[in-house]
Amino acid sequence: MLFICATPIGNLQDITLRVLECLKNVDYLAVESTARTRKLLHYYDIRAPLLSYREGGREKKEQQLLGLLQGGAKIALLSDAGMPAISDPGHSLVRRLRELELPFTVLPGPSAALTALLLSGYPTRRFVFWGFLSRRQKERRRELLAVAGEEKTGIIYEAPHRLIATLEDMAELLPEREIAICRELTKQFEEVLHGTPPALKEHFWQVKPRGEVTIVVSPLTGEEKEAAGKGPAAAAEQETREQLLAKEVQERLHKALKQGLPPAQAVKSVAKELALERRYVYRLLLELQEAKNLELPPA
Repeated sequence: MLFICATPIGNLQDITLRVLECLKNVDYLAVESTARTRKLLHYYDIRAPLLSYREGGREKKEQQLLGLLQGGAKIALLSDAGMPAISDPGHSLVRRLRELELPFTVLPGPSAALTALLLSGYPTRRFVFWGFLSRRQKERRRELLAVAGEEKTGIIYEAPHRLIATLEDMAELLPEREIAICRELTKQFEEVLHGTPPALKEHFWQVKPRGEVTIVVSPLTGEEKEAAGKGPAAAAEQETREQLLAKEVQERLHKALKQGLPPAQAVKSVAKELALERRYVYRLLLELQEAKNLELPPA
């Protein structure tokens, strides 16, 4: 049995009794960082064999874990903080367990996303979790354009050394939207700052951001939506959004074709990746074919 265990996101006392009992009784702990996990285990005087499980060399480690589980071992899966598989290693392993019909369960607990959502004070009835945005600026801007048009509260994870770059893009793409920057959650110096992206960007130019950051974006209001749909600026923004999307689709199509995928499969793959209609992707494939004078078999 694999036990997917939520661990504290800052304060070591934010761990459930059920998780503590589990950690004391499993055969192995599969962990993202042995150093981080040892601090937690030392705090609660728990001794258990540790197995490294992180993105680097993940496939080899998964084979090891699957072999142990098939042999009857009980293993607890832990990330550095919060819930494994949520912007942390784990999803691939869970998928393999389902394919092999091996048992697993989840022991719930702390979550940076939900903690920040409540601390922001923004509507909680409906929200969208974006996790970490792309490190590539072009892709990140495309994602932020989608965030800008979202009528639900948005939750974004960001590393401190990338926060200013993200705020610079947000200042350009959603300059008037109120956001909350939540950092050092549940720790002694927990901080929540509200403001617009330009204002918060200026703040963090003066005060170097430290600790993992969760950005909560307030939902697009009816008034903002109506205002956004009027005037030449809105039209220009919509045109830019469409151009960015079309360019992204064609780049992915070109990459898929270079990798040897047939046109029909490339269209299907890109449409699925970006949640787009195949007809739209196919039209862009034809435009790509014409622009680059590509010789393609029928798609």
